[in-house]
Amino acid sequence: MKKGNKEKSNRAQADYFELLVCQYICHLYKITFSYSEDLAKLSNKILDKEDGGERMKLQNNNFIKIQPEIEKILDDEISRKGKIINVIWTGRHFVIEQSTSDVDAEHLNNKKTRFSIKSIAKSGTGTLKNLGLGKLEKWFDFSFKDQTDKMWWDLQGYIFQKTGKDTPKRGELKKIAQKNKKILEWAKKSGKVFQARLNSVCLEKFNSLPPKQKREFLNFITDCHDEDLYVVIVNDSGVAIYKPVDKTAKLRDRIIAKKENGSDAGYTIYINKIPTYRVQTNNTNGIGISAFCQRIFLI
Repeated sequence: MKKGNKEKSNRAQADYFELLVCQYICHLYKITFSYSEDLAKLSNKILDKEDGGERMKLQNNNFIKIQPEIEKILDDEISRKGKIINVIWTGRHFVIEQSTSDVDAEHLNNKKTRFSIKSIAKSGTGTLKNLGLGKLEKWFDFSFKDQTDKMWWDLQGYIFQKTGKDTPKRGELKKIAQKNKKILEWAKKSGKVFQARLNSVCLEKFNSLPPKQKREFLNFITDCHDEDLYVVIVNDSGVAIYKPVDKTAKLRDRIIAKKENGSDAGYTIYINKIPTYRVQTNNTNGIGISAFCQRIFLI
């Protein structure tokens, strides 16, 4: 399976699981479920894959594990916020700036209970935050444009050398690389050089931030400003739940980032000498043929 297809399939599984949770909450509190058509389409999309049956089984098994935990949280929230009157699939709208919630339960008094849901095969915690290059440049106050431009110019020159095609548009360069194994391998190798450079820049810039800005960055990636948000992680080990508001970085916290195991594409953020977040610098869709980003994981 090609990487792009795999990513789309994984997204379909995540969406499917989020809608199962929506449907479950609606069933619990006798609310109309508004996403039946979406759920059916996603189910068909997953089953259309060669291993679709196994993927569906995984998500359905994880869903069984999560049900009592969701009900327990909501019963507690209802006692403080009133009955639930609506359930919204916010994952479809990608409201990143407000919350990383995937499912919102709306209460009678206009308050909400939010869920960021991660259904994972085997172990792991799922991506905590995915930051595009623009967001990284803003937070760390630098520009990587010259480097990304050079990455594309180098690819353009290599394609001209191998094919005689002078193609300035990045979309066309990407298509050519994806269709030619030798060019794609070269693009990936070239892209890793720039990936390592970006990783080093971000590591240095993070460590250069004043303590207050380090705390602000960590509070941003955890969404601890959202007191109504719960993060629910379900995998082979069971279900883990925490409230991001409880992970607010404190004034006394000592925060530093370090490379681990000689990695050129990632680093670990330590809080009070405890490894707390893992950062992976990569591309949004294949090394050397797309924009850069950083994925942040809770350790």
